[in-house]
Amino acid sequence: MTDKIITKKDGAIGRIIFNNPDKLNAMSLEMWEGFTQAVLELDADRDIRVIVLRGAGDVSFVAGADVSKYEDERMGEDAQERYAKAGEIGMAALYNSSKISVAAIDGWCIGGGISLAVSCDLRYCSEKSKFGQPAMRYGIGYRYKSLRRLADVVGVPATKDLLLGGLQFDSQEAFAKGLVGRVLPAEEFEAFIEKTVSNIAGGAPLTGQQVKFTLNTILQDPADRDLDRCEAMFQACYASADYKEGIRAFAEKRKPAFTGA
Repeated sequence: MTDKIITKKDGAIGRIIFNNPDKLNAMSLEMWEGFTQAVLELDADRDIRVIVLRGAGDVSFVAGADVSKYEDERMGEDAQERYAKAGEIGMAALYNSSKISVAAIDGWCIGGGISLAVSCDLRYCSEKSKFGQPAMRYGIGYRYKSLRRLADVVGVPATKDLLLGGLQFDSQEAFAKGLVGRVLPAEEFEAFIEKTVSNIAGGAPLTGQQVKFTLNTILQDPADRDLDRCEAMFQACYASADYKEGIRAFAEKRKPAFTGA
C-alpha cells in the first residue's frame, strides 16, 4: 500500500489518513487504489465498528485530484477510465461498507474531496473549512452515481451551484446546505470528532448496520430496493444478544458491552 494512505486501528475505530500534505492531500491513482485497499481491510475486520477519514496536516481534507499527475494518469481514454474506475470503486466500497463512516474535514474539501465526503455516513468540519467543485475549470466530468450522492445530500440546486456556478461554500454555507452535520471551532474540533467516533464505536453494531443499509435503500430507485433485507436486518436487531444487553444495561444503569451478536 502507498505511504500516502495511512491506515490505523484504534480498538473499534479504524482511521484512514490521506497523507499528501505537500499537495493539500490531492488524490493520485495510487492513492485511490490504496484507499480502496484500506476500506476493504477495515470493513473485513470484525473488531472495527467505525471508519474515520481525515487529511494529514491542518490545511486540507482532500483538495481534489493531483493535477501534476494528469498527464501520466488521466490523459487518453484508457488512462482516464482506469483513474475514474479507481475512484468509483473506492467510494462505492466506503458507501456500501457495513461500518459507519465519518469524514473529519479540517480545511479544504475540493472536487474528489467532496465526492469522498458524501460517500461517508457523517460529515463534520472545522470553521475554516471550504468546499468547492471546480469541474468546469478542468473540463472533467462526473458519473451518475457520484453526482447522485452529492445531490442526495445537498439537493440538485446546490449541486449546480458547486459544479456549474463554480461557487465555493464556507463552513456555514456547507452546514446550511446539509453538506456537513456540524461546524466546530478549531479548538473544539478534535475533541468533538474523537467523542463522536468513540460513541459510535461503543454502540450496537447491528443497529448501525441496519439503519445505514435502510437509509441508503431509501435513496435507491424503487426497483433496486431490497426491502426483504431491510426487514430481516430489523428483525435481527430484536433477536440479538445485543438487544438484551442494551435493555439490561439501561436497567442496571451501566454502559452496555455490545458484541455484534
